[in-house]
Amino acid sequence: MEVRQRLAPQVRRRQILDTAVHMFYESGYDGASLRNLSSRVGINKATIYHYFPSKEDILFHIIEEVGQSLLAGLVAASKNEDAFQALKEMVHFQILYIRDNLEHIKVLVEDQKSLGPNLAGRSRIVQSDILRAYEGTLQRCINDGKIRKVHCTTAAFAILGQINWLYHWYKPEGPLPIEELAVEVASILLYGLAS
Repeated sequence: MEVRQRLAPQVRRRQILDTAVHMFYESGYDGASLRNLSSRVGINKATIYHYFPSKEDILFHIIEEVGQSLLAGLVAASKNEDAFQALKEMVHFQILYIRDNLEHIKVLVEDQKSLGPNLAGRSRIVQSDILRAYEGTLQRCINDGKIRKVHCTTAAFAILGQINWLYHWYKPEGPLPIEELAVEVASILLYGLAS
């Protein structure tokens, strides 16, 4: 008879979240069931409800963790006194974050639409903070004469859209190591394509 391992609550909670990220990455949120999740974790389905009230709540916690982690790194990068260097560091940080959190980013980008209105509204708070971090740094760049005058919200969305789509096509075994890819993408975003 198999003996289930008793884990500290925070360890079990982390195990559920990490397993859910992998399942949502593989099958999408709609294609993953709590029955399969509990089976992979090695607990019964009822135990999951001890940690999370629903599958949607699990998704929200994943999205919230990714958002908070991204925000913290972007805010730290934005503190560089040279506004243009801060913008470059923000872009580099976010691209390298994707390298280390590819599954999480896919879940964030593709599955957040599965959140109901209440949790979706809560998750948008962090996303708005990320947007504001870029807008603020772009405005500093304009004020310092480092970039031409642009509509900061549009520019911030353009940067985020380019970076967030990387998870879809970036392959670790591709022709450019991620560090070089980060430099190349940052160069295109910040300098354009004109010679």
